[in-house]
Amino acid sequence: MKDSPSPTGNIVTSLIFFGVTAAIAIILFIDAFVMWLASLTGSVAVAALITGGFFAVIAAVVYLLAVRSALNYVRDRIETVYEVASRIKEGYDWLSDKFSFLSFLRRSR
Repeated sequence: MKDSPSPTGNIVTSLIFFGVTAAIAIILFIDAFVMWLASLTGSVAVAALITGGFFAVIAAVVYLLAVRSALNYVRDRIETVYEVASRIKEGYDWLSDKFSFLSFLRRSR
C-alpha cells in the first residue's frame, strides 16, 4: 500500500495563497478608491491624504476598542506569572535554607 501524502502542505499553501491574493485585492481596492477620489477632488495627493486619514482613524478605533484591552489582559497575566514565580523562588530559598541547616547539623555529629 502506498502512503498517501499529508494534506497539511496543501492546506498551508492554500492559506498562504489566499492571504496573498486577499492582500493584493485590498491594495487594488484602495488604489481604485484613491483614483476615484482623485477624479472628484482633482488631486491625487488630496485623495491619498483623505484615504490615509480615514485608515488612520480606523486604526485608532481598532486600537482603542480591541488591542488596548488585549494588551492590558496580557500585561495582567504576565504580572500574575511573575508573582507566582517569585513566590516559588521564595519557597525554594526557604526550603534550601532548611536543608542546608539540616545537613550542617548532620555533619557536626
